[in-house]
Amino acid sequence: MFPSCSFSSYQGAISMADSSGTTVFDNLPEWLVVDEILVRLPPKDILRCRAVRKSWLSGTSTNTFILDHHRRQPSLPIIKHHKGICRLTGASNERKIRPVLQYARHFSSNNVTLHAACDGFLIMSQQRSDFRICNPATRKCASLPHPPSRPGSRFVDVVGFYQHTTSGEHRVLWVSVPIPVIRAIRATGPQGADMAIELPDYFVLTVGSDQPRCIQWPTISKQEFPDIRSSRNPPVHHRGSLHWEMGINITVFDTIAETFRRMSCPARLENTHMWSPDSLSDMGGALALCRSAPDCLTFDIWVLQDYDAETWGFQYQINLLAMEVSPPIDLGIMLIPMTTLINEHELLIQQCPSRLLHCEIDGVSLRDVESGEHEYHLLPLTTHRLQESMISLPLFEAQEEDAVNKEAPFVIVL
Repeated sequence: MFPSCSFSSYQGAISMADSSGTTVFDNLPEWLVVDEILVRLPPKDILRCRAVRKSWLSGTSTNTFILDHHRRQPSLPIIKHHKGICRLTGASNERKIRPVLQYARHFSSNNVTLHAACDGFLIMSQQRSDFRICNPATRKCASLPHPPSRPGSRFVDVVGFYQHTTSGEHRVLWVSVPIPVIRAIRATGPQGADMAIELPDYFVLTVGSDQPRCIQWPTISKQEFPDIRSSRNPPVHHRGSLHWEMGINITVFDTIAETFRRMSCPARLENTHMWSPDSLSDMGGALALCRSAPDCLTFDIWVLQDYDAETWGFQYQINLLAMEVSPPIDLGIMLIPMTTLINEHELLIQQCPSRLLHCEIDGVSLRDVESGEHEYHLLPLTTHRLQESMISLPLFEAQEEDAVNKEAPFVIVL
């Protein structure tokens, strides 16, 4: 087997020709170079390799290669800050923050929003009015059609972004949030007036299409209708459904049947320190829930052991005080920590806006995540993830000429 490495590792082999001008790659079958070597390179390096040989260009441009390459890429957390978006990189013992997008001049996190990520694509917007979809690895970007605002609607926002299993289409679940209005006011004794308000509308829209389908929410109670906007609460795509943690319940959207339902959280977490935000993640193919204790120093991780029976099992407890880190954790800072799983062995913990900790779940290692030459004032950690890909969309080619003359609120620097 060939190890995963960068273009520079193979660049020497390409340039090391013998007296006849033959390189080591000339002695290897073409399929072996493409399917076993190039497929292991990062997207940026594959794009460089395409300029070396025509056979490499054609071999790395097939759908089979692009999908196989995407499956081999790690899915790592996205880190947001006031000037742009970063991603986590590096091996488990040397995690670092590296930039993906930088906001253009006069833009910041106050007016540019990351809404969703899927298959290497990011959905961004400028003040929820100019939605764009981009692939940082290929530096492609296009305007994203969205459902029109209805009369009385306050704004349209992204709820989820996913690839439809049956059709292979990339689809976006949108919500149209109305301006609260009083439908009826009736006397209810000492409790005062009972106000009923308009419920949001949900829509599914295939990327590139302008024909949204309305999705019916199965309840009529405002109290049962959650705020599941993806920018603040990204869903976990698991077993063909999107999952949002919502306090004592998990809201589930079946992407095939296009229906909503509820799942239970661990019973022991009901009505316990509900002020602490939970972090829902995919942990080695199973749903996992991480919650911090009121002391802001202890974290419990639960794993959904039986999806159909909704049976949760306690997996780990992490105590930051029992782990050494330099500089030591400031016990005077009692902010609610934000967490997200990197994988089944690693966890990111944001104790304060200026400090991001990397923790091994077995409780052995705790260290700061390096930011290189950059100093970031981090925004609250979310569960957005980036898994790089060279996947394209018809939307990119259709808008390529128009996009040249339309300034984006961000610059791709991946």
